[in-house]
Formats: sequence, structure tokens, C-alpha cells
Amino acid sequence: MKDCLFCKIVKGEVSSNKIYEDDYVYAFLDSKNDIYGHTLVVSKKHFTNVMDCPDRTLGKIIASVKKIGNHFVNDCGFDGYNILSNSGESAEQTVMHLCFDILPRKKDDGIKIWRDFGKQEKTLEEIAKELYFEDEKNEVQDFSSFKEDCDVVYTDGACSGNPGKGGYGGVYLPKGDGNIQEFSGGEDETTNNRMELTAVIEGLKLTEENENVKVYSDSAYVVNAFNQNWLVNWKRKNWKNSSGGEVLNIDLWKELDDLVQKRKVEFVKVKGHSDNILNNRCDELATSYYKE
Repeated sequence: MKDCLFCKIVKGEVSSNKIYEDDYVYAFLDSKNDIYGHTLVVSKKHFTNVMDCPDRTLGKIIASVKKIGNHFVNDCGFDGYNILSNSGESAEQTVMHLCFDILPRKKDDGIKIWRDFGKQEKTLEEIAKELYFEDEKNEVQDFSSFKEDCDVVYTDGACSGNPGKGGYGGVYLPKGDGNIQEFSGGEDETTNNRMELTAVIEGLKLTEENENVKVYSDSAYVVNAFNQNWLVNWKRKNWKNSSGGEVLNIDLWKELDDLVQKRKVEFVKVKGHSDNILNNRCDELATSYYKE
């Protein structure tokens, strides 16, 4: 946003005392200098506050807030930290840009964040009855029936325009009693094939070396490269294709090949956008990146 102070700080148009930066946040010391280490963590993309920030992006921002707070405790001698965020003018938000305040804390530092707010006239039971709600849209899906006697990775990649803004997504189902994990990400300028490859790479990174892994993908580009020996022929020809030209996405193919060489990987082609709920879930994760 053109006149937003925090947007200007993120772009470097207004000076700040930066302490951390990643793809999602820019963190700097509060100019008031009221509490030692008081840090403002603002979203790099302009959102007004928590209320209009997409869930996936908000999760990434919260993860960065946690990383910074834990750094204060683990590396800087603090005992804990407060996390504050104001959403809306009635909640005392003054800069209309998503921000989390981190206040590093030490025992007996004399700082009192919470004050006595008094007592409500209504009982807790009455208030709970008035505020209670159920979210029927977010049903937790049970993918445990897809587990096999080896590690399983479902992946998908997608792109809005080709090239264009793209995303990848996947579900990792470890052998045995391990927790099922979802993963996703993306790039602002990429291709569908690069996202398909990246999805498999990120999925295999979750597995251990020397393990048996089964990778399910709806990408013939990925699956055929292994099952029809395209990759073997490319490597034999010094990464040249059948026409003598350089193999596209060679950087990702080399990274994927290295991961596969250290594991026992089987690639399985699945039909995309069909009745496979895990493949459909991967598609949701992939497309969520550029739909935000």
C-alpha cells in the first residue's frame, strides 16, 4: 500500500533497525525503545491485520514470530516473551498493516503487560453461550488408511499461467506410527513442471536416507523420467535430451536424482483431479499458494 508506514519500512524507503527477515516477514525494533528488544514483526505483503490475512500465510508469519521469540530465549538470555497483535481501531491498532509485537521478558523485570480489567456483569456460562460457534467447513481428513509398509509421499504442483505464480503441495505418510505431515510452498515466477519437481524434492527431504519410499504423482513428466529411464539417458548424455539440447530444469533434476540415489524410491503415476483424495488434497495445497 502506497502510504503505509510498514510497507515503506519493508521496502527500505524508511529506515529501521532490522533484526530478522525472511520471505514472509520483516522484523525490526520498535522506535519507541520502551522495552529492551521490543520487536515489531510485520508481514512483507500488505494485509490490514489478522482478519484479512489468508490462513496459510498467517501460519508462516506465526512460525517466524515463534522463531524470533525463541531466538531471544535461546540465544539472548531472556526467559520468555509476550506476543501481542491488534486487529482493528477498537483494538488500538494504529498502523493498518499486520503486525505482531514481541516483548522479550526476564524474571522480575518489573514490566506488567496485563492490568485489572474489572468484572463482567454476565456470568461465564452466559458469555460462552453467546460467543460459541462451530466451524463445519474444516473437517479433519483421515489419511491413515493410505499408509503402507514403507514411507509414502503424495505430491502435486500447479501454476497460474505457465510460466507464472506457482505452488507445490504434498502429504507425507511415514511408515508405522509416525505423524502424517502436509507440506507446501511456491514461487512467484515459475512453471508447472518446476513445481511438480519441487514437490517431490520437498517430500523426499522428509524421509530418511536408505529408506523405502513410494512417491505418488499425477505428473507423467516426473514419473516417466524414472520409470522409462529418461533420467538414466540424460545423465549418460551429460544432461542432454534426445534432440541434443540441454535438459530443462537441470538444477532440480540433479537435486532430485541425488535424493533418489540415497533412498529406494518407487514412482507411481496416479490420475489427477479424480477420486484420489490424497492427490486432490495435494492439489489444494499447491493451488492455495497462488490463490491467496
